[in-house]
This record gives sequence, C-alpha cells and structure tokens, in this order.
Amino acid sequence: MRKHLLLLVTLIIVSCQKDDEIAESTLTPTPSTAVELESVSFLKSNNPSLISDIELHFDGEDTFSGHAEWGVAIKELVATYDYEGSSIKIGETNQVNSITQNDFSKETVVRIIGQNSDNSKEYKIRLTYHTGLPIVYINTNNLDVMSKEEYMEAEISIYGGLNYDDVEDTTIQIRGRGNSTWMEGNVPKKPYQIKFENKQEILDMADDRRWVLLAEFWDRSMIRNKLSFEFGQISNFDYSPQGRYVEVIFNGNQSGTYVIAQKVEESTNRVNIGDSGYLVEMDQFQRIKETDVYFTPQLFREKLWETFTWKPYTVFNIKEPKNIIAQSAEYEFIVNHINNFESVLFGSEFKDEINGYRPFIDVDSFVDWYVINEIGKSVDAYGYASIFFSYVPGEKIKMGPIWDFDLSFGNADYSATAFYIEGNHINQHPWFKRLLEDDYFRSRVRERFNFIYGQKNDFLNKIDEFASHIDKSQKLNYDIYQNLGQLMWNHGEELGWKGNSSPETVFATYEEEVAYLKSWLRNRLDWMNNDLN
Repeated sequence: MRKHLLLLVTLIIVSCQKDDEIAESTLTPTPSTAVELESVSFLKSNNPSLISDIELHFDGEDTFSGHAEWGVAIKELVATYDYEGSSIKIGETNQVNSITQNDFSKETVVRIIGQNSDNSKEYKIRLTYHTGLPIVYINTNNLDVMSKEEYMEAEISIYGGLNYDDVEDTTIQIRGRGNSTWMEGNVPKKPYQIKFENKQEILDMADDRRWVLLAEFWDRSMIRNKLSFEFGQISNFDYSPQGRYVEVIFNGNQSGTYVIAQKVEESTNRVNIGDSGYLVEMDQFQRIKETDVYFTPQLFREKLWETFTWKPYTVFNIKEPKNIIAQSAEYEFIVNHINNFESVLFGSEFKDEINGYRPFIDVDSFVDWYVINEIGKSVDAYGYASIFFSYVPGEKIKMGPIWDFDLSFGNADYSATAFYIEGNHINQHPWFKRLLEDDYFRSRVRERFNFIYGQKNDFLNKIDEFASHIDKSQKLNYDIYQNLGQLMWNHGEELGWKGNSSPETVFATYEEEVAYLKSWLRNRLDWMNNDLN
C-alpha cells in the first residue's frame, strides 16, 4: 500500500513540474536566432530628390538591386529596411532605419546582426544610376569646342557606376577629332579627343594620357566600333584598342551615348614600338595637317590608281616618331624600307619564301587585319584612310591595329562594294590584292577566317549584349538627336547615289537597326565561308 501511495505522489509532482515548464515557456519565448533582410526601399518621404519610392528587387540569394533616375541624390540616400535581427550595419556604422544617410553610388554591403552578435549575414545593395552606364562629365565653362587642331582647357570627372572606379575632377585638354562628323557643319553630336596631364586609367582600361570619345552619330546601332574591338581582342595583333560605353554630360547638358576608347598611338600600353619604331597611317592628302610628315610610295599609288580611276590621293602619314623631320635620315629610313618592301611584293619572285615578301612582313598580323576588315567591309580600308601599320627597325612590318568601323558592316551604301553582303572590298587594297595572289597567303586567310567563323554565334550574341547594355541610353540619345529614320550622308540615296536594287538601310527604330546589323553580319560570314571554302 505504501509503495502505491509513493508512486502516486511522485507522478503528481512530475506532472505539476511539466505543467509549470509549459506555462513558463508560453510566457517567456525563446530569443529568435533568425538573421534576414526581407526588403530594402528608398521612400520619397525620406528622400526629397526622389519622384517616387524605389523598391529594390531581391535575387533570392544575397543581392537587392534597383534603379535611380537622373537627378536622384544617389550619394545621400536614406534606406528603409525590413529585417530580422537586432541591428544593421554598413561598414562599422550602425544604421538607424529610415534615418541614416549613405552613399549608394557603388555596391554597398549591409550586415544584419542577430541577437547573438556572432550571428550575422551580409547582403549587397546595387543601385544603378541614370542609364546604368558610366558618366563622363566635361566642363569647358560653356565654351564650344571649335577646333580639331587646337586643344582647349576643360575639367573632367568620371562616375564609374557599379563596375568601375571613379575619376575625380581633374584638368584636361580637349579638341575635336574625326573627319566626316566635322566636315558636315550641322552635325550636332561630335567626337572629341581628351588629354590628361598625367597617365590615367579609365574604366579598367590601362593608363595613358590620350583618350577619344567616339560619338557614333553615323552608326545608329552604336555597336559597330565596339564589335570591331571584340574582333580585335581575338586577333594576333600585339595591341588592339578597347572602349567602354558612357554617357557624356557636356557643360551640364545631356550629350547622349558615347564610347570612350584608347587612342591608336605609341605607348607601352598601346602600340609598343619603343623610341626607334614607326607608326604609320594611310590617309588622304586633304586630311593632312601642316605639321604632319608623310610620303607616298610610287608603286602603291600606281597600283591604287589602276583599280580606282578617280585616283584617291593616299599618303603614308608618319604618326611616330612625333618629332620626325622630313628628308632626315630617320625619315629616309622608313621611306626606303617601304619602297624596298613594295618592290619585292610587286616583283616576279614575290611568292618565294626567302626572296619574296615574307621576310618583310609579320604574316599573322597582315592576315588578321585583312580578314577582320573584309568581314566588316570597312568602307575606307581598301587603301583610303584609317589604315595603321608599324615597323621597328630589324623586325617586320606589322599591320594594325584595326580602327574606324562606324561605316562598316553594311552602313555605307554610297559604296556598292562595301555595302553588299556579297563580294569583297578590302582585296582592292594594293598590298592585299597582290598578297592574295599567293596560295600560301590565301591558305592562311582561309585558316584564320575559319577560326573566326567558328565563333559566329558569339559575335551575334555580342550584338544583343551591347544593345541590351545601352538600351536606356540609346532611348535618351535618340530623344536628343532625333536621327533615327533620317537619311544621312553615308546613305547614298541622300546624294542620289543609291541604286534601285539597294535594300533598305534607314530604319525608324533602334530595334530594326540592331536586327539589320545582326542579319548583315550573319549573312556576310556565311557568304565568306562559302567563298573561301
């Protein structure tokens, strides 16, 4: 009997203890260990520069992203967070929700801290600004850039956006550049050259003093030069230029979409030919400045005039060394070397491996230069202009880098041979017309083309990638310039040159411009593949 009573008492006590524990747990909840950022927003009520609230999108992992329009004070924004945790920090600064102001012009890391300070989780906030492109601010005190020859002083700063470092406000020199854009006096969007006092890295491109701003006014896809840079990057050239899309704000005014690019010049980070090397550009005599030093090989001119009865006046402009003097020993050296090369190239033994042209030239660079220019049918590359080659004494002549592709890929229908998908255009260049008579050179061209053709889809995808990248920017650009669907000088029908059989080349929408470029390149590559193989 005692044992049964003791057991009953024990059961009652245990039961009461469990009831007390349940009651206590209900009254005092266990501290939450959750650490989570649920949403991020920028509310107009906290940010006077906003027109409306900005709700950021979460990628499901660790990044919140959104967009801030032009004029938003992106460096002075107050964020509102919904989160689980005890506190929130940016860097070492505790954040007071909906009160603390921060700079969100770059990717910002937010750390949510749990009840246990050792428990935390990081999230990224990525807020694109304006069109999403880096922004180049140029200030000339409201003075227009009027000259292509004389520099004027200006101030520049560059907002690199989310992916690149900024360039702080600094003094530069600026002048106009290019030919057709300045030749036509009513062109509203002009290209420029800028010069820093010291070498300057820009948007992850290697540091140097001189840079160019390409306006892309004649190319309404604004992709052709960028596409040529992509071809250049897979080439055998020692150097090929790079460029980045940017917005340009000129004296506070929106100036549209530009490409800031490396200038073709002698430099350790560009055409690296040292103190003794030569950089030469084939150009037209009417474009030569008074200070330029140039020559014209007799054989080159004769061969060019045999092909073109209108006789383009091409000269070989010596770009480097900069201070070369006409008729000096240094000048006569390069003139004689090119004349000797041409006498062999157009001689009877030109195909001979030992006595022919091959000891004179770097065949890889000549092949790549020809193939890439022929793919794009670059309108001036048959021997007219923007054709670069270099020579270091004791080495071989190297073609390149490639340059000036806005009037390429079917964007110059005043030139029938350059415009149509079928046929060749660059093979009219005297040097290459002769080289292509050699089976060895033709086989190298075929081999290199096949390499590029194998990447056809990659280049077509690049066009889509660039178009998507500048989508917001191109809309603003054409709001400013209104030249979609308008005849321009590079379309022959404006000048009465366009034949009745020419397909449509002037499109009312940006999307049609991009589709035309893709179609032209695809069909051009297929035609060349059939022709060469």
